[in-house]
Amino acid sequence: MMLMLSSAALAVQESQQLGPYAVSFDMNTDLSYQVMVAEPISAPAATIYSMQIFTDNNTIARLNINQYKNAIDSTLDLYKQLAVLNMAFYNSFNTTSVEDRTIDGKEGFLLVCEPFSYNTAAPAGAVLYDALFWLDSQDCECGPVSVGTTSVQVTSSYPQGVTESLLSTLRVAEGQAAASSAATSASGQILPPG
Repeated sequence: MMLMLSSAALAVQESQQLGPYAVSFDMNTDLSYQVMVAEPISAPAATIYSMQIFTDNNTIARLNINQYKNAIDSTLDLYKQLAVLNMAFYNSFNTTSVEDRTIDGKEGFLLVCEPFSYNTAAPAGAVLYDALFWLDSQDCECGPVSVGTTSVQVTSSYPQGVTESLLSTLRVAEGQAAASSAATSASGQILPPG
């Protein structure tokens, strides 16, 4: 897969193109970071557009846009439960809080997670944030559920303030991204699907 890399500095509005989606955000940090955009992953039910923002092996944020071919259940309470279970079973992280919040003007939620004591792979004091919202969720006349076709998930190990800035400035919309103020260049590096 081909990637695009860019460097950023304090208070730089990043703009990236993920398939048909323009993504912008401001990390509001003096930490040096890179942005890697992966080629889309096509599956029978959905196409996944993703990018990673990373400073080092332990400080990373991943943004996935999941574009489903058909409308699916987008009820947030269901996805909260699934996210908590996913953190426990696949990541060995315990969810310490779940907060409803607005992200990009849409209803969503944010999990705050800490590693279980048996998770020796996580760095000491690690905290993982996991947020999700839908771009197009609508109440369904079929009952007390919502349906949508495009979800956005952000998982971050950046400090709380940096993660908060990322989530509060995140904008995802169909269309072309504005040119980023940071230098962007094509590389030949490979990002494994994740």
